[in-house]
Amino acid sequence: MIEKLNKKLSIYSKELDIPLQDLSILLSFSGGVDSTVLAYLLLKLRENYGFKLTLMHFNYHTHIKADHCEKFCRSFSKNNNVDFYTTDLFINQKDNFESTAREKRYNELKIIAKNIDSVIILTAHHLDDQIETLFMKMLDNSDWISKIGIREKLGKLRRPLLNVRKEQIIEFAKNRKLSWIEDPTNNDLSIRRNLVRKSLLPTAIKSNKKIENQLLIDAHSFQLKLHSFISEFNKNRDKFVLNNSLQFITINLEEIKNYKLEKLKIFVYWCFSTYFKITISDRSRNYWVEFIKYLQYAKTGSIFKLGSMTFILNREELILISNFVQLLEKPKKVGLTHNKKWYGSIFKFNNSNSPIFSKNKNKITITDNILSDGLYLRRWKKGDKIISSNSAHHILLSNLFINNKISKIGKLMHPIVVDKSDNIVWVPGLVHAKLPIDSFNGKVLKWIPV
Repeated sequence: MIEKLNKKLSIYSKELDIPLQDLSILLSFSGGVDSTVLAYLLLKLRENYGFKLTLMHFNYHTHIKADHCEKFCRSFSKNNNVDFYTTDLFINQKDNFESTAREKRYNELKIIAKNIDSVIILTAHHLDDQIETLFMKMLDNSDWISKIGIREKLGKLRRPLLNVRKEQIIEFAKNRKLSWIEDPTNNDLSIRRNLVRKSLLPTAIKSNKKIENQLLIDAHSFQLKLHSFISEFNKNRDKFVLNNSLQFITINLEEIKNYKLEKLKIFVYWCFSTYFKITISDRSRNYWVEFIKYLQYAKTGSIFKLGSMTFILNREELILISNFVQLLEKPKKVGLTHNKKWYGSIFKFNNSNSPIFSKNKNKITITDNILSDGLYLRRWKKGDKIISSNSAHHILLSNLFINNKISKIGKLMHPIVVDKSDNIVWVPGLVHAKLPIDSFNGKVLKWIPV
C-alpha cells in the first residue's frame, strides 16, 4: 500500500510542479482506521522524502468518545513529531449533519492550509465510501454530475486511497498493529450513510452482484463527459469570457443562457475555479432551476447569490463577482502616481512640452501646477458632476454612465480622477474636464484599461 501512495504523491507533485520533498501536506485526521493508516503511510514516506506533514482533527462533540478521539490524535501527532491542529465544530440538529459537517470541515481545512502554506489537503476516503456515495445518488435519482461521486482531485484536495477497499485498509492496520478509535456513531442507523452501509447496499448487492461494478463504470463514463465539457470551455474561453480581473469576470450571456442545467452548473464551477481559484459547494437541483430562470427572465441589474459569490445581469452580459461585499467597500481616495493600478487597469505618465488635444478619452494633458497640487483616484459617488471640455457644461456622471451603458459593477469600479479639492478632472475613457492650459508645462496621463 505504501508504494501505491508513493506513486500518488509523485503524480500530485508533478501536477503541482513541486518536488515531492518540498510538498507541504495537510491531512484531515479523525483517529479512525482510515485516516490513521493514511497518516502512518505518510510518516513512512516522510522518512524518505522529508516533506512537511500536518494533521488536523475536528471535534463535533456528537458522541461519548469525541474527546477521547481528540486526545488520541493529539498524542499520535506528538509521538510522531507532526504539527497538529484541532477545532470544535458544532452542527445544528436541524441541519443535515453529514453535508453540513463536510462543508464546515473543508472550509476549515482550506483556511489552515492557506495559513501554513500547505499545497495539498488529503482525506482518507476509500473505494467503499465511493460506492456508498454512488449508490445514494442512484437512490436519489441525482443528475449525472452528482453520479460521478467523490472526486480524487478537487482544488487542493486529494484522496489517494479512493481506489482502495476498506477491508484492505483494516487488514493493513492489523498487520502493522496500529491503534485507532472506533466512532460509535458508525452504528447509528438513523444516519443515512450508516443505513446504506449496513443495510440498503448489502441487500442490493445480494439481489444484483454486479451493482457495485456498474456504479463505478457509470461514474467513469460521467467523469469523461465532464472532462469533455471542461475541454470545450478551455478551448473556447475567449468566446465565453468577455473580460476578467481579480474581482470579477464578464460572461457572454447569449452563449450560456440556453444551456441545460448540468452544463450550466459545470460552466459556473469552471469559471470560479479557473479565474478565482475557488471551489464552491454544491447546490440542490432547485437552486440551479432558479438560476436558469434568473438568466432567462431577470431584468438588467438583477442579483443572484451563490454563497459569497454574486451574479449581476447587465443586458447581454452576466457578471460574476468573487466577493461583492469587499467590492462594495469604497476605497479611500488614493494618490495617482505613475504605474498606479486600479482594479486591474493602470495609469502611466509621459513627459510633454506642449498640450495634446485628442479625442482619445483614455489620455489627458495635465499641467504642472495641477500636478504639483496632487491628483487622486476615487470611486463615483452620487451627485458627481464634471464640466465637460467639449460643452463647457456640467454633466452628471450617473447620466454619463447610463449613456455609455456602463454596468452596475462597472460604475462601482470605474476610476474617477480628482484634484486636491475633489473637483473631477477626468473620467478615464469617457470625458475630460475643461482645464486651463494657457501656459503649458506638464505631462500626458494615459489610462490603460483591463
